[in-house]
Parts: sequence; C-alpha cells; structure tokens
Amino acid sequence: MDIKNLYTAVPHEEGAEIQITNPLDGKPTDFYIHVKGIDSKSYREAVKKYHRKLINNEDGGEIDLLVSLTAGWKGLKSGKEEVEFTPQTAHDLYTNSPGICSQIDKFVADRKNFMKG
Repeated sequence: MDIKNLYTAVPHEEGAEIQITNPLDGKPTDFYIHVKGIDSKSYREAVKKYHRKLINNEDGGEIDLLVSLTAGWKGLKSGKEEVEFTPQTAHDLYTNSPGICSQIDKFVADRKNFMKG
C-alpha cells in the first residue's frame, strides 16, 4: 500500500460539498454546503473550542462547531435573492434548522465523503 493513500488530512481540509435535502419532505434541493471533514486541522481546532465551551457551561458549542467547518455554500436563496455565505448567516441557518445540522453531522463523520478515487 502506498503511504500517500493513508493521508487524509489534506482532502478533509479542502472539504467537500453536501447536497442538502429538504427537511420537510426529504427531497434533494439545489442547495449545497461546502464543509471540512473530521480529519482536517480545522475540525480538530473547532472540537477543542467546543470542549472548552462544554467545560465552561457556555451555550452554542455545537452550532459554532458546524460554522467552523463550513467553508461556503451555493444555491441558498431568500425569495429571488442569493443568500451570501457568512459565518453569521450560517449560524442563523443552523440555529433555525436542526435538520440541516443533522445532515451535516452525518456527512462530516463519513471519511469517504472527502476521499477521491
């Protein structure tokens, strides 16, 4: 086996797109979120911050973790206007749509989603 096939940190840091399904009917949408994987340096740093919040009984840890892993999105609209990605907008989306959070959690935890080949 080639040692390079075992290296997962770089592709996880580059991230991958998840196609979001509609939380109401489970059908695929044209909304995609670009997230980083669990083997990324970003994930490890975000988990440290999350654990600090847990220890200090602070709110928002899970949402902040997901926001830290989100690199961008496409296809999200408000009426006819495109909704630009910002960390604050992502925070608002994740706070108000736990179903999307669940989709991202499952996607990020599956290492295959970030590996090419």
